[in-house]
Amino acid sequence: MAWMTPRTLKTTAITALAIAAAGGAAVTTAGLAWPNTVSPDLAPVHEMRADQALLAQYPQTIKADRESQAALAQAPAAANAWLRRAYVRQLGTRTLDAQALDYLDKSYQAAPLGPDVTRWRLRFIFEHWSEMTPALRIRAVGEMRNFARYHSGGPDIVRAIHNPAGRWAAALVERSGHNDALRDHGMLAKAAE
Repeated sequence: MAWMTPRTLKTTAITALAIAAAGGAAVTTAGLAWPNTVSPDLAPVHEMRADQALLAQYPQTIKADRESQAALAQAPAAANAWLRRAYVRQLGTRTLDAQALDYLDKSYQAAPLGPDVTRWRLRFIFEHWSEMTPALRIRAVGEMRNFARYHSGGPDIVRAIHNPAGRWAAALVERSGHNDALRDHGMLAKAAE
């Protein structure tokens, strides 16, 4: 028999412990199975399902609206869910009716300056600029100006807007926010030269 050195003894003990831990884990998890679908009743799960319903080849607006309602039951301040409800409503009615405008207002109440919903909400609002109430226009202008002041993605939002009136309004506001940023850094005079 070979002589056991401290290193050999330590390696043998670690190996035995690892084998025992793996065996214990196998016995413990033998009866468990990973679920095929995510089923918890949590707001992020409902939001994920709503997004998946809208991303389908043929958007499932009823399912998306139901999932958005379920998300709002769990988290009433979920701006994405309110915005999604406005979008789904607009898809169903082909216009922004009072209910859809109310959903947009609630998305602003939940998150006045985004940040998670800013890009989508601004594109949506400026795309439907002529249908917006004065109060929603004021909120969108403030959000776009703030976004352009602190982020570089303002021109991308403007380019994504197809409605000419909305694109024009967004471009003016984006430029104003960009000038605010230049002014903040003392560069407005340099930019004008």
